[in-house]
Amino acid sequence: MNILYIITKLELGGAQKVCLRLAKGLEKNHDVFVMAGKGGQLNSEAKEIVGKNFIINPYLKREISPFNDLRAYFFIKKFVKNNNIDIVHTHSSKAGVIGRIASKRNGVKKVFHTIHGFPFNDFRNPIVNQLFKNIERYAAKYADKLVAVTKKDIRKGIENNIGKRNQYKLIRAAADIEYFKNYRKNEDKIKDSLDIPRDSFVVVQISCFKKQKNPVDFVKFANKVIRKISDKITFVLIGDGILKKKIRQKIKEFGIGSNFRLTGWQDDIRPYLKIADISTLTSLWEGLPITIIESFLMKTPVLVTNVDGNAEIVENGSNGFLYEPGDLYDAVEKFLILYKNKDLREKMAGIGRRKVIKEFSIKKMINDTKNLYFD
Repeated sequence: MNILYIITKLELGGAQKVCLRLAKGLEKNHDVFVMAGKGGQLNSEAKEIVGKNFIINPYLKREISPFNDLRAYFFIKKFVKNNNIDIVHTHSSKAGVIGRIASKRNGVKKVFHTIHGFPFNDFRNPIVNQLFKNIERYAAKYADKLVAVTKKDIRKGIENNIGKRNQYKLIRAAADIEYFKNYRKNEDKIKDSLDIPRDSFVVVQISCFKKQKNPVDFVKFANKVIRKISDKITFVLIGDGILKKKIRQKIKEFGIGSNFRLTGWQDDIRPYLKIADISTLTSLWEGLPITIIESFLMKTPVLVTNVDGNAEIVENGSNGFLYEPGDLYDAVEKFLILYKNKDLREKMAGIGRRKVIKEFSIKKMINDTKNLYFD
């Protein structure tokens, strides 16, 4: 079978990792292609997985542009025809809309789309939200199945009349369990390499610097915590993006530069989670964030916002703590509970680890996807 995966941009994110893991899981027995826009940090990994079958669609961009979007549509339409594509599986909103329509209109037998969180939410303009809902309703007609990584997205889709109930299928996003379980590097050496005092408490967040991930709140949260405790503490923010300048300005404004490390994107985040005493996520909305799964696999407890997929991995007070987006008072209070109680941190991380090993393995995700494609 000729299988094509389409995603808007292969940046370092959960949707991108899922896309590439599916490609890797199916490429041994099928001709697998991956198509993405230019400039993704994971483009080189895609090339390693599918070689010459990695295709750059130069017109596929996140920003709305009728000119580029139309050219991206015809690029996909021509590609699926010339390569006799049997299955198309799209990821991310822009690629999902253009890819589904172009593929179905060109006679592709099976078209699937994975929803990594809908583009409409409580933090967008109502007019923009309505536009996105209308687009998703239209695009749903061009998919045989809509794959959701969270139960909440299935409910949200049905409540907003996006697709039919029998179109939806739950397939969890997943992490490479063995890759994280087998990591053994010495914590002191990692801290030394990052110029972090060996006796420092470490808080880590991994996220793109964009509105959705709300990273400026991580800086505000850090500032509040630093004012509350006297011990050494270091906040590590891994990622990059359009809010980088604002993040730097806030760090400078609060005068907490000595407590901060901005690392940029990292190909291997295991060392950072290895030294983390707590992993956080300040997102305003989510799909199913891989970083929570990866944190648990590295035995790191989590403090994350009570949104979408976060709340399907984290059970508040059991395997981590949830707080409402923007409620930094509650976030700090829950942080202090974890900070003062190492036994609780280890207990919560252990419960979380057992949960993700059971429910969020790559093997299960790939098997569920194969059943979807070939049953």
